[in-house]
Amino acid sequence: MSRLLGLIFLASLPPLFAQQRCKGLIPACRDAYMGDLNWDGRYWRAELFGSETTEIYYTFFRGLKYRLIPCGRSSTQATPHLRIYNANRVLLLDTRTQGEKPFWDLELSNTQLLIIEVYYPSGHGCVALLIGHGPSEIAQAQD
Repeated sequence: MSRLLGLIFLASLPPLFAQQRCKGLIPACRDAYMGDLNWDGRYWRAELFGSETTEIYYTFFRGLKYRLIPCGRSSTQATPHLRIYNANRVLLLDTRTQGEKPFWDLELSNTQLLIIEVYYPSGHGCVALLIGHGPSEIAQAQD
């Protein structure tokens, strides 16, 4: 019985180490790219293998500027990318076609739910997504 418990414990170690590695990304990404935007402390993280993606459903409000910060470590040193869809699954943005950037700023003309897919174009690894927000530059100009 103790051997069985030992094997179960050993089998659980790799995912625990992977999640710790993922968790270490959060402070580095926040400090490097959040700037003067607000962050509520929430983040999404996942370990992706092959062509896997992770999906985040997030409501973006009119009048706010958002910063999406995908960060991660992959086996191929690939940068994590985002595909952003509206609620009807119409592709609005695939960051892979936009060049390498550490973050993406969005301002929407109306409040809406968006679906964010985070993925690696190749390889596997840990990925995290942070979303910051602040007053829209457009809204500030109208005041």
